[in-house]
Amino acid sequence: MSKILNSLAYGAIGDAMGAATENLSFNQIRKKFNGKVQEFLKPDEANFALGNEAGQVTDDFSQTYLLCRKILENNGVINEKIVKLAILEWSDMPQYFDRFAGPTTRSAVKMFKTGAKELEKAPGAVTVDYASKATNGSAMKISPAGLFNPGNPNKAIEDAIKITRVTHDNHLAISGACAVASAISTGLKENSNINDIIKSGIEGSIIGEEKGILLSREVGGASVTERIKLAIKIASQSKDKDSIMKDLYDIIGSGLHVSEAVPISFGILKANENNPFEAVIDAVNIGYDTDTVAIITGTMAGSICYEINDKIENMIDILEEKNKMRIRELAREIEKINL
Repeated sequence: MSKILNSLAYGAIGDAMGAATENLSFNQIRKKFNGKVQEFLKPDEANFALGNEAGQVTDDFSQTYLLCRKILENNGVINEKIVKLAILEWSDMPQYFDRFAGPTTRSAVKMFKTGAKELEKAPGAVTVDYASKATNGSAMKISPAGLFNPGNPNKAIEDAIKITRVTHDNHLAISGACAVASAISTGLKENSNINDIIKSGIEGSIIGEEKGILLSREVGGASVTERIKLAIKIASQSKDKDSIMKDLYDIIGSGLHVSEAVPISFGILKANENNPFEAVIDAVNIGYDTDTVAIITGTMAGSICYEINDKIENMIDILEEKNKMRIRELAREIEKINL
């Protein structure tokens, strides 16, 4: 169970910790906090999560948690119906949806609730800007596709496509989600390491892009695959780690686009291949969309970790108390249904 629990926990920790650094630049974080944030802090006026307490999660992990619960109710089977139910139930939680839902998710929820067949055009627009839907909103909640398919990246990719098409139906979002799901599934194999999940992630992004073009909508935008490769190259430089992080921030970016958030997460992993939890800390402090980059990084990093130390146990205690979530119980139930 420890690998599944660590994937969930590292992701939740990254989301909650990153809520206090979101929207700030790389340099602003270091100036404001006199270094890097390494604990749960209360978000302030600079953050979307203003009003959260220290240790509370945002849309990222709340969607992940609820999706896992719905999949368990469906005996571990992932399909479009279950994903829609999870999204609609989540949209009725104002503490998450009203404050955090991104534009792509909001558009999809409106479509579901009105019974429309296609996304609505923006006011004054002559057509739907599908390229703008290639955001990180699916990759941030895609870990269930990996967690329910341990050691089976091909099935994880299949399920990632099903999950992503519900809200982010384009080939770039699918490519990014498949990269993360494949990496997590591989991470859950015995004796997997960071380089194993990076390799699997690149393979997943390639398959996701190919299948996304065939099954979904091809949109304009940079290749997730090529930008993962670039992020790995940057992370492999002979520089001090903070300089590498700054290069990743400046060159790859850590924003809303899936071709930023997913590639930079793999770059952060590569720069921390001997210390997976430190990857979460670096993601929290990377700047811009930190909660999302940190949950993506965390769910992958945690998937290779067997041990849970006292620090992580204490953080899980805080997460469970502050969010009224049973993360340990969820991990046990996922492991049981996977047997």
